[in-house]
Amino acid sequence: MTHKTLFIALALSLATVGATAAEPAASAERGARPTLDTNGDGAIDRSEAAKFPRLAAKFDTLDRNADGRLDASERPQRKHRGHGKGRRGHGGFAHPERLDTDGDGRLSRAEVDAAKGGREGRPNKLAEQFAAIDANGDGFVVRSELRAWHAAQRPQHEAEMRKRFDERFAAADLNGDSRLSRVEVDEKMPRLAKRFAWMDDNRDGFLSRTELQPPQRR
Repeated sequence: MTHKTLFIALALSLATVGATAAEPAASAERGARPTLDTNGDGAIDRSEAAKFPRLAAKFDTLDRNADGRLDASERPQRKHRGHGKGRRGHGGFAHPERLDTDGDGRLSRAEVDAAKGGREGRPNKLAEQFAAIDANGDGFVVRSELRAWHAAQRPQHEAEMRKRFDERFAAADLNGDSRLSRVEVDEKMPRLAKRFAWMDDNRDGFLSRTELQPPQRR
């Protein structure tokens, strides 16, 4: 099969909700993202997200209405391939190495300041945090400094995620018994109601904090 034929098959598989068994294989060969919404209901639930560790780890953060599903407005957007664009990656850039215009393997303040901050005028995160990332203060940022900075920020990000989860859970826990009944879910998280039984692992008629939390990152 030629590359042109594989490309056509991939395009058809991404445009069609019901993918065939052969199409995922073609997608894998081309390096495309696997289908997230496997049941074709227009949203990504926890069981579907669990197959993708990075998405599962951010599930609660993305799930702004805490209904246990990621609709089109909540799910993560694909990275932009353009220079300086993309919400993920180091300092808000998907490919920070593309900012290295002189090709010396490091980013100067001028190179970072010259970059756009992403889509729709978003802040230039890399420029805002330049001094903090530049650990040795030499006026340049290299990959190891970016990695170290992200590792140092991870506990804070995880703490913020836990805080948001606790706030959403507390708002839905109307009687304050640290668990959510069907009535509470129907009133505060109506879109989660249809998945109540599926998420109720111990079948006690309530959803605990543990049952609502996404799988832990390994």
